[in-house]
Amino acid sequence: MVNETRVLISAVKKMYPVSQFFKDRYFPDGKVFYSEEALIETKKGNKKIAPFVIPMAGGIVMESEGYRAERIKAPFIAPKMPITAAELEQKAFGEKPDSERTPADRENEIEAEHMDEMRKAILRRHELMCADVITTGQIEMKHFATAEDAANGLKYQMKVLRFYENEFKNKYQFTKAWSSMTAAEKLQEIYKMSTILKKRGIRATDIVMTGDVSMDLMTDQDFLNYYNKLSVNTGVIDQKELPDGVACNGTLNVNGVLFTMFTYDEEFEDLDGTTAPFLPKGTIALLHPGMGTTVYSQVTFIKGGSFASYAEKIVPRIVSDEKENIIEVQMFSRPVPYPIDIDGWLVANILDTPAASQDIADNSVDTDEGPTDGVTLKTEAEIKAMTTKAAVIAYAESIGLSGLTTELKLVELQEAVIQYQNDTYED
Repeated sequence: MVNETRVLISAVKKMYPVSQFFKDRYFPDGKVFYSEEALIETKKGNKKIAPFVIPMAGGIVMESEGYRAERIKAPFIAPKMPITAAELEQKAFGEKPDSERTPADRENEIEAEHMDEMRKAILRRHELMCADVITTGQIEMKHFATAEDAANGLKYQMKVLRFYENEFKNKYQFTKAWSSMTAAEKLQEIYKMSTILKKRGIRATDIVMTGDVSMDLMTDQDFLNYYNKLSVNTGVIDQKELPDGVACNGTLNVNGVLFTMFTYDEEFEDLDGTTAPFLPKGTIALLHPGMGTTVYSQVTFIKGGSFASYAEKIVPRIVSDEKENIIEVQMFSRPVPYPIDIDGWLVANILDTPAASQDIADNSVDTDEGPTDGVTLKTEAEIKAMTTKAAVIAYAESIGLSGLTTELKLVELQEAVIQYQNDTYED
């Protein structure tokens, strides 16, 4: 039996890696602190411009805006699985009936299986913590004392890691029901969200949505027509690199803003045995890789009559109890995933009740680049009568459609303008 913690830590690191979409792409691993507390450093994006200065002045001080460092006591994740003598005496799964393996032969194998199972459970918890930050701006953690309490949701100590002040302002609300929007209006909403982030100094590159949102868009013929008419280059995505439950829908050009679209439908089994999604149905989020990080605190437990501390992402431990004739395989982790910019993303839900326009002043932005009163719209026949690409593009920009290029065929440009005009200015 191997029970040296340092050896077990090395063994866990060599286990087959588990791909975690939110954790790996948006909250990659950072520092591990030799402390019960973890240091998190957040800031707000800004778009300040440097001043012109009279040479003799020597320079003008620019203040650093929105930076905050805070020490947080890390949460404690600690599953364990017992190994009994009776379990070791039984034939293992897949083992031949006439096998001559002894209980001692099976012990290391079962220990490794238990460690791998708990490691994956811990990593799923890491993933859910990251998803919670994106959808709610905080992580609610129920700390239980017993497995029975955890299964029944009773007698827990609630702790909350909150990454906003007073109000979560990264939740975007639509002013119109998603189901009643045209394809053009849905694209305009996505553009509005990206514009809000742009004003905050953030460039969103990813659209992450649940399966129902993806199905809504990918079965909308008008959306697909728009998608095709602008000749979006979907690029090359190696599906083997994506974790289970994640699919890439290609790239989308929304008024010159390029997004990679992902569908995320992974689920987990909760402590009470029910299955739940990592992302609530109807979720659509604008994110960017590396928007956060995950730091860890050390794990401390008694060993050989004294306390020992280990600063690692996951710390395994094997404890023998001769009196109870049992071995416990334990795993510990103390993660703190957090966003680097607390205003650095937006999330919406297509199932939410639309809000009145006056209720969402904080996340509304005027993105209407269409014509003002007095601009005359051309008829379909007049548009088709245009003989140069430049003329079609100039007219398109005059009515608020940007992003068209001369790489498209003349007929494609004309069709795109007609479609946009019908969608945007129809009575």
